[in-house]
Amino acid sequence: MRENAIRLDGGFHNDVYYMEKKGKIVRVSNARKTKEMVLQEIEWMNFLYKHAVAVPKPEMHLEEENSRVITYFEFVKGDVMDVTNALHWNEKVFEQWGKTLGRMHVLSKRFQVEEIHRPVWTVENTDVFGIRASLSSLLRDRYDRLMQSLSAFYSMESTFGMIHNDFHQGNLIITNEGIITTIDFDDCAFNWYAQDIAVAFYHAYWQHSSYNGNSKAFSQIFMNHFLSGYQTENLLHKDVIRQIPIFLKIREIYLYQLFTQKWDKNNLEEWQEYTLVDLEEKISNKTPYAGISDFSIFL
Repeated sequence: MRENAIRLDGGFHNDVYYMEKKGKIVRVSNARKTKEMVLQEIEWMNFLYKHAVAVPKPEMHLEEENSRVITYFEFVKGDVMDVTNALHWNEKVFEQWGKTLGRMHVLSKRFQVEEIHRPVWTVENTDVFGIRASLSSLLRDRYDRLMQSLSAFYSMESTFGMIHNDFHQGNLIITNEGIITTIDFDDCAFNWYAQDIAVAFYHAYWQHSSYNGNSKAFSQIFMNHFLSGYQTENLLHKDVIRQIPIFLKIREIYLYQLFTQKWDKNNLEEWQEYTLVDLEEKISNKTPYAGISDFSIFL
């Protein structure tokens, strides 16, 4: 099946290949993903595709190999978004990026399933990321408190639904004309819309600060244009804005545990060592991400 296929970066969890002759991407999911989970992911992607959201057209035909599910997607031409490329990283793109997410969230209100097979946040089971058991006691306490704070909000169609759940620039393919295609719905879940917005800002700010500097001005520029684009497609409920700082802190915890599990602690590169120390300090000190505790200033 994967003869003459080019292995691509599948992130931390999957094996991904490009079949050049067929113009398809092949993803071999990790063993935790059941066929029902993958089918609901494909169902969600097809729903978006049919309603004019730029996503790779998936195939409903799935295969199984050693308890791992194999999925096929059309190959999308373009490049992964590059924060150092002015054609990729500008106000017009930020607005289009936000517009794409707003369109996805407004369609989420119409997406109906008979049975839920994806992870789902509930008051009774808040660990939608499935990381609680792997956290240290300190991080677990921080994580639980953040999740409990979400219980104060009502889940309704304006704030909660099927989301991408990992909506950062590494999962966006862009052409030089600024056309954006969203890829990698492997983590999609029924969760709060604020999670998608927080992840977009988290990684945009992180990489921009690392490569381009001028981070304070960037926060204003990015969020103003991103939320402006978002609101052309979907109404932004006040609770979504209030939840963004919560999900930014949850993202720090998620990334910290992911990196500590996947990186070789005995052979860390300098930037990896700095990242872990920086995350640990910010989580311990409850430091607002990017120094922002109230995102209503961008509306």
